[in-house]
Amino acid sequence: MLFFHLAPVKDGKEILDHYWPEARAVSDPEKQFYRAFGLHQGSLNQLLGPRVVWAAAKSALKGNTPGKAQGDVRTMPGMFLVRDGEILWQHDFSYSGDHPDMKAVAAAATHFLDR
Repeated sequence: MLFFHLAPVKDGKEILDHYWPEARAVSDPEKQFYRAFGLHQGSLNQLLGPRVVWAAAKSALKGNTPGKAQGDVRTMPGMFLVRDGEILWQHDFSYSGDHPDMKAVAAAATHFLDR
């Protein structure tokens, strides 16, 4: 698993070392990889619309609070399963609080990587 993020290397390393020390990551503050994957800045509704407010409220009720903003906070996230330079699966985030169904991600990974 390889992560791309917009934070400086040091900040990205701190976060991953805390949550997933084995993970590898690439700091991409210039958004070269983000552009290559077709990711862009979100609309006002994607960034601050009702679904975002609802997701933030649910997250806060679980005790999660936002951390320090890193990079361009207007850039929409993406999740891709890539093998040999080909995108096999992707989740298009419809708003900033959107999260893919991780069971679907695992199923897609199993399906494509077992070929």
